[in-house]
Amino acid sequence: MSALKLKALISGAGIAGPCLAYWLARSRLKVSVTIIERSPVPRTTGQSIDMRGPAIEIIKQMKLEEAVRSRGTTETGTRMVNSSGKSFAQFDAGDSFTAEYEILRADLSQLFLEATESLSSVRYIYGDSVESLEQTEQNVSVTFTGGSKDTFDLVVGADGSTSKTRSLIFDDKVVKDGYNLLGQYLAFFSIPSRPGDTKLWHWYNTPKGLSIMTRPHRNPSTIGAYLCITMPKRGQRDPIVEEALDKGTEASKRMLHKYFDNAGWEAARVLEGMGQAEDFYMSRAAQVKLPKWTNGRAVVMGDAAFATFGVGTTLAIESAYVLAGELSKIQSSNDIPRALERYEEVFRPLYAKMEELPPFFPQVAFPQTAWALRLRDSFLWLVSKTKAHKLLPVDSGIDFELPQYDWTSI
Repeated sequence: MSALKLKALISGAGIAGPCLAYWLARSRLKVSVTIIERSPVPRTTGQSIDMRGPAIEIIKQMKLEEAVRSRGTTETGTRMVNSSGKSFAQFDAGDSFTAEYEILRADLSQLFLEATESLSSVRYIYGDSVESLEQTEQNVSVTFTGGSKDTFDLVVGADGSTSKTRSLIFDDKVVKDGYNLLGQYLAFFSIPSRPGDTKLWHWYNTPKGLSIMTRPHRNPSTIGAYLCITMPKRGQRDPIVEEALDKGTEASKRMLHKYFDNAGWEAARVLEGMGQAEDFYMSRAAQVKLPKWTNGRAVVMGDAAFATFGVGTTLAIESAYVLAGELSKIQSSNDIPRALERYEEVFRPLYAKMEELPPFFPQVAFPQTAWALRLRDSFLWLVSKTKAHKLLPVDSGIDFELPQYDWTSI
């Protein structure tokens, strides 16, 4: 008996989409996967991300563990510093802040791209996106912004927390209140390294929710710089920041100069480097929580379905594996809607263990007042000195037994 054909469209060529394409290619199905990406070229920017729990096992099964380690950021721990650069608390890799597997988003995305772009069953289209969807019981008709049209057995939205595909798959009732701002803005860019730089993540805070961080890169000539602006409450927006974001990169850089000039520590160095940075990126921190992830022959996954601070990459990889696994069981095209429902039935309980942010986060970690900052610093100093954090379960809520599926070799 010939293999069942599956023609799938994946919107988004970041982490979740290519990972899903890989596992679909390893299913018993005869797949034809199109990955469409709004960016005209593969994205080469992105901050440091980590992977934990079963996501590591999935990476191993993809035979990418060695490549992930070789492209790791080389970060060995986290150091909290004051305005003069003096450390008052430090945590080793694997303890809390720095995970065992740390890699730049662009590097992980490149690994997934390399693992799939040579497959005859997978093709990438850049500089285009989904304009509209129309579902029937037999297929999904798609119109693209570039003007072309096509039909698919399955459509997957994997285009990030600000997903446009999400609103095309679901009605307003489902997506309403699904995108929730955390009251935080984060700018990332690379700056030239200096001889005194270490392999530690340096974290500096100043009142009014401002923070400057630097993190090591595998490339010894640069380090990652992060400028963070945190509002007093989740959901709050800063009108000045919002206006700058709307106007683009140069306006955002000018705004950051006003906020961080004379902020202390290495503010001058970071701001100087920002002016020359070609990989500058700034965004709003948000959490995505939806009442459902599937609708007929369409589904959302990764950040488009459940953007979650700190575990987004882990969830993206794990959801791709489970979704492909459940689809691998179908006996006919008519089984696709039920397979998508099974994916949600399997993965939602796993996601539920990780969906809640720590109480009062991120505000508690980025205080608004000097006294609140002193209180936070004292707490971190105590935890660092007593090693109390080592008494907590490692990856609590992240570890679970990975579902088993029948895969083929590619």
